[in-house]
Amino acid sequence: MALISILTPYRNAEKYIRETALSILEQTHTDWEWILVKDHSMENELEALADLLQDPRIKLFENSGKGIVDALCTALSGAQGEYVTRMDADDVMPSFKLAKFLQVLENGKDRIVTGKVKYFSEAGSISPGYLAYEKWLNDRVDRADFYAQIYRECSIASGNWMMRKVDLEKCGGFSGLNYPEDYDLLFRWVEAGFSITGLELVTHLWRDHDLRTSKTSEDYQQKAFFSLKVNRFIELDWNPEHQLIVNGTGQKGRLTAKILIGKAVPFVWVSHEPEKFRKGILGHSLVGPNEIPYCNQAQILNTTLLREEVLHQLYQERVIQRCIFIL
Repeated sequence: MALISILTPYRNAEKYIRETALSILEQTHTDWEWILVKDHSMENELEALADLLQDPRIKLFENSGKGIVDALCTALSGAQGEYVTRMDADDVMPSFKLAKFLQVLENGKDRIVTGKVKYFSEAGSISPGYLAYEKWLNDRVDRADFYAQIYRECSIASGNWMMRKVDLEKCGGFSGLNYPEDYDLLFRWVEAGFSITGLELVTHLWRDHDLRTSKTSEDYQQKAFFSLKVNRFIELDWNPEHQLIVNGTGQKGRLTAKILIGKAVPFVWVSHEPEKFRKGILGHSLVGPNEIPYCNQAQILNTTLLREEVLHQLYQERVIQRCIFIL
């Protein structure tokens, strides 16, 4: 059987980590190692796992640095498996998860496998925003467009993928990732040319609670996401020979413009109410849709809720090579 390394940094997860552990112990694929990395936790997670730690497949490490990126690097350095997956210390995996993921990966190289997700909460209700994100993630599986939607949001849940360890190391592992690290890792997979296979199964149960890192850390707030996605757009997709258009002047539009200005990337900034901004924003002028200079090819960073077909109608006198959505 193939050994799978499950990487789990943990910090202040005492309340939930036992349920996570039990879901791992119930896996139908039993050849795994669970690498737990303590990331400066102030709680007693190991006490919650005391009767389970005699299982030799559970291995304990201390973070050699600080923060989840360093903890993941520590975990990967201790991993012995041919395959690697990540698991958060407050989530749950269905019993078939490892077996189903492995079945896909054994039939191909340079591949990542994922599946669908489902939020759950002891409180009983999930916020509309998280339910919308759950649906959006699962739509990516149905449509197999993980990379095409990469500038909207992170299109794979952080604890819901598996790949060969050698492939992960080939693209740099977790070393040097920017926060949010799961999103940055997805961009690395794009650069490496890995394909993604999505299973039509719920393979990850995502716990929603008030102390989730994504809710409490600035590393996972809107500013961090925009900084990452705009900078990666500049590195991976920006074509200086094409006109770059930023559509929208709301908070997201201003964050986008600020980053572009800081990088000295030229762009045309479009407002649908340009009369309000005749003095410009951030020292940059704005124009209305009908004032955009004519061009043969353009890229659009859309920071509004306008759909792609609406944008094409709006800019129908221009030839738009590609619409990049940043929402």
